[in-house]
Amino acid sequence: MVIGGKLMRIECSDAKITLTFERSPEQRAAATLHMLFMGGFAAFLLYYAVYGLLYAPISRSLPVALFFVAGAAFAVWNGSTSLLDPDYTTAFDLKARSVTVTESSVITRQRGPVSFDDIIGLGTRVGNENKTRSVIAELALANGERWKLGSDWIWLRPVSASDIPRLIARLRKATGLPGEDSD
Repeated sequence: MVIGGKLMRIECSDAKITLTFERSPEQRAAATLHMLFMGGFAAFLLYYAVYGLLYAPISRSLPVALFFVAGAAFAVWNGSTSLLDPDYTTAFDLKARSVTVTESSVITRQRGPVSFDDIIGLGTRVGNENKTRSVIAELALANGERWKLGSDWIWLRPVSASDIPRLIARLRKATGLPGEDSD
């Protein structure tokens, strides 16, 4: 059985519940546009760094060229980080009473498994992600770690406009894990 909205869905079987989060087309498009803009800005800076080195006295153009190259490197780094936002797959093994989170991006990373006994909360909070107001689903562990399970940009919409709090509440009920949703 599959339950869920457009960003996050729950797949249930007898021994396992899988929570899957995939970034929305809007998030992917915004990341691509940001990367293209930063790439264009980096090209602009590199062009004028080379132009200054070729057509101005080296003693005056070298510091400016180094500044432009550093700015271009920062623009490339800034543009590429938005493309590295992962999609999340969280597996709740009901028989082993454990949770494993897999982050899929350019690099795939797995966290866990961690026992249900080590989890102090499964919930949502409102916060900023990529400079945008978002509902963020997360797993809080007893050792202080917080594992992100997904997020939804809500900008000016109320939290209730997102499917994530409803799905996390349903998941808490199915697994028996503690937690709460903040507004």
